[in-house]
Amino acid sequence: MLSLWTVTRAAFDATSKLLHAQLRGVGDAGDTTSSEPVDDAAVLSQLGIAVRPMIASTLRALGYQDGDDVLVLKLWDKARTPTDLDTGETRVYAAGAITTALRLLAGRIDVNAARINLGGGATARVAREGDTVRVTIPIGTTFTATVGGTPTTFTTAEAVVCNGTITSGSTRVRAED
Repeated sequence: MLSLWTVTRAAFDATSKLLHAQLRGVGDAGDTTSSEPVDDAAVLSQLGIAVRPMIASTLRALGYQDGDDVLVLKLWDKARTPTDLDTGETRVYAAGAITTALRLLAGRIDVNAARINLGGGATARVAREGDTVRVTIPIGTTFTATVGGTPTTFTTAEAVVCNGTITSGSTRVRAED
């Protein structure tokens, strides 16, 4: 039988590798003491999706109940769910901050976050057309530069500092202020 529950605790189980939840049967608002308890319900997630929800009085579970056992099929927070989706949009958002999101729209993908790392531990920043750049070329470096339309090779006798502006940004990654 399918039933609705309030989630009161959740933690990952080291043996099953699944999120397990403590549930209380949905009843009067805020009443978790007299509602039906389930202390060890396994949360079944879609393959490739893992989430650790923030526990709140508005966190709900849809569970399949078989006797005393409950398998949680779906989790949602009825207070923290985006409602501003565009027609045809698919959104993946952070359980704790719905404004941090990956939005899949017709013809584009938007990533909304205070910081975006491309690659594990990424430290490089995206250079945009019009951004200023300052490069220091170390002593003894051989490089080729175009001077007056002619490519010329130089070897630095001392460190050379070059200032300039990026004239063509990435065609694959775009960023805004």
